[in-house]
Amino acid sequence: MTETRRRSVLTAFAGAALGTGLAGGQAVAAPRATASTTAACPTVPVIPATGRNPFVTNTDLYRHPQYEEGTAYARRYKRQARTDADLAAAHPFTRTTVLALHGGGIEPGTSEIALGIAGYNPADLTPVTPVPPNNWSTHDYWMFEGLLGSGNSAMHITSTRCDDLVALSMAGGSANVISVHGCDVDDLKPVPPGPGTPGRPGIANPAADSVLVGGLSTVFKGYLREELGLAGFTTYDGDDVPSLAGTDPDNPCNRGLLRAGAQLELTNGLRRSMFGDFSRAGRPGSTTDVFRRFVPACRKAIHRMEQRTDQAHH
Repeated sequence: MTETRRRSVLTAFAGAALGTGLAGGQAVAAPRATASTTAACPTVPVIPATGRNPFVTNTDLYRHPQYEEGTAYARRYKRQARTDADLAAAHPFTRTTVLALHGGGIEPGTSEIALGIAGYNPADLTPVTPVPPNNWSTHDYWMFEGLLGSGNSAMHITSTRCDDLVALSMAGGSANVISVHGCDVDDLKPVPPGPGTPGRPGIANPAADSVLVGGLSTVFKGYLREELGLAGFTTYDGDDVPSLAGTDPDNPCNRGLLRAGAQLELTNGLRRSMFGDFSRAGRPGSTTDVFRRFVPACRKAIHRMEQRTDQAHH
C-alpha cells in the first residue's frame, strides 16, 4: 500500500468516526449543526473563493483533479505512540503539536522550522535533541506543503478555513499548539486609510529579520518572546498587527485542549537567514546558526509551557 493510499484509508477511518463522508478518496467534513457541537468545535466560515485563491478550504483543494497529493502537495505528520498502562504513575501523552499549514513552496522555510521546533532534523527526520540532559521532548507535527515548481500560492488556505481532519484532530488532542507561518516585512507595516479602504494598524518600522508572535495564549506568547529575545531575535506582539495576530478561535493554533495557542509569523528575511540554500531541495540540509539559535529558543518556551502546574492534568 502506498503512503498516499495509506493516508487516505486512515483519513477515511477518521471520517467515519467523526461523521464525515468521502469525496475523491478524501474525507469531507459533515456540517456541524447543533449549538453544543458548534461551541465545542467552531465551524469553518463559509467564505467564497477569490481570484487569487480558488480554494476556500483544504477539502476544496483535495477534491480538485489538477492538484494531486504527492505531486502538487504533500501532507506529512507524526503522531507519537504513547502508552500508560501503569497503575502507580502517570505517563502523559504528548502535550504539544507543531503545525506548518503553508509549508513547502507556499511559505518557504516554515516546514523545516516546524520540524526543528518539534525536535527533528529536517534533513532526515531523526530526533535532534535526546530527552536527557535537558528533558526537552520531541513533539507531534503536521504540515501541508506545496510541491510545485511555481504557483504554490494558489494552495494557500487561510488558517481559519483549514478543515483537514488529521490536522484538526492533532491540534484538538494537544494542550499546546504552535503554528509556524511566513510573511513579508511589509505585511507588518501599517496601511493608512484611503478611499473605500479602512487601512490597517501595524508596526511603523519593523526589522527585516523579525518575528511576530501571536495566538490567544498570552502566557505562551510571553515565553516565546522572552526566549527568542534572549537568543538575539527581534519579536513583536501579534496584537500590534491584528490581521496576523492568530487570535481567531477557529485558527488551528487555538483549537487545542486549552483553546489558546501560539502563532509565529517569520519575515522572509529571517527565514532566508536560516538556510544556506533557500531552494526547496536545499533548505533541509543547509540550516545555519540562525536556525540553530531560533529553534532551541522556541523549544525552551514549549518546555516551560509543559512544566506549568496548570498543565499537569493534560
